[in-house]
Parts: sequence; structure tokens; C-alpha cells
Amino acid sequence: MTRYFMRDTPLCQMEQQMMTPPYFKPRGHGRYSPGFQYSRDDMECPYCMNFRRNHPCPLEQCVCLDERIVAGAIDLNEFVRDCFFPEAGVQLQARLERSFNGCSIGFFLSDSHRERWQHWRARCYRMSGRNLAALFLLTAYEDIWRRMICKFDARGFDFQSVQLSGIQPELYSVYQAAKAISTGSHNITLADLASPELVTDEAFHLIVCALLLAKYGDVILNFEGK
Repeated sequence: MTRYFMRDTPLCQMEQQMMTPPYFKPRGHGRYSPGFQYSRDDMECPYCMNFRRNHPCPLEQCVCLDERIVAGAIDLNEFVRDCFFPEAGVQLQARLERSFNGCSIGFFLSDSHRERWQHWRARCYRMSGRNLAALFLLTAYEDIWRRMICKFDARGFDFQSVQLSGIQPELYSVYQAAKAISTGSHNITLADLASPELVTDEAFHLIVCALLLAKYGDVILNFEGK
């Protein structure tokens, strides 16, 4: 019995393509391309198979977010506006513009923050998107994480048993924001975020990034460094 059932038939080449392993690199002839890079023009919404002229899909439901971000067809400001406006008041809008306009975006506070989040995200891969965003905040500071490391699993966090005595005041808003994102409570509000006296600039940046992460998922991290 030959390897190809369709040998010497018009369907022979199609069968060979179907039996070729994914990412197979041809040997001896032909050109190998490791990947296709989309351009901004390729990412226009009317080209999407899900496009409906009178019913555009919401940003968080777009199936091509990864490709659109990599191609530069969409910027972080669109996600910020979609997530916060028009509910955000004038003061919060101004603070968002100062924090996210005209600068390279860094989601993680430090390399240690990135390593902690990636490590525990991989271990707790069944976590919900909201809990992964809370994990992003809780791993930002060593002081908070030391109190939380034994208080969670893939199902969520045991905030009730966490001891906060002695915590630095500027870290309290980060902890409360993580609790609000995870449980859906109102421990911190948009009015709180607008106040520099209640939420420092560093904490504000982390909390906004966590809220974007909770709504749009890991795709938002593609803006890192852009």
C-alpha cells in the first residue's frame, strides 16, 4: 500500500498538503517564511469575517485584537476610553491622559513583579480573568505578596484572613483594588482613582493596567514597551 491514497490523481497535491506537519520547513527547494506580518491596512474591520456594518463588535469581543495591536492598527488609548469613558469624571479623564499619553507603556512595576506574576499565573492557569488581574496587583509589591502567598489558589483569594497591620499606606489602595476586582466589591471607586491623595501615581498606573487586564485579558500586554 502506498503512503498517499490519492497518488496519480488530481487530488494528490491536496492530500500532500493535508499530511504536511504544521510549521514544516521545506528542504531543497521553495521559500520558507516563519510567519506572516499583518499591516495596518490588513486590519481594517470591513475585512473581518465577523464584520456587520450596522452592528460593529465591541472591543473586548474582537477576535483579532492580538493581530491589530501587533500591526499598530489600534492603540492603548482606545482601550482606556472603552473601559473608563464616559463614566469617568473630568478629573479622572485628565489623570488617565497624563498617565497613558505620549510615553512607552510598562505594565509591570519591576522585573520581580513580572517574574512573580508569570510564575503564579502559570501555576494557577485555571484562574478567572478577574482573579488573574487581581494577582497582577498582589504580586507587584513584596510586602503585599508576602501576606497573600498562602492565602489563594486557582479558585481565588481568601481576603478575610489577610493581616494588613503594618502595611505601607500607599500600598493599601493597591490591595483594596485587587480585592474589588476579584470579588466585584466597591472597595475602591472611580472617584478614589481620580484623587492623587488617595491613590499615588504609581498605584494608579498599576490599578488601571489591572482593570484593562481584567476586561480584555492578556492581549493587553502586547502594548508593553509601545
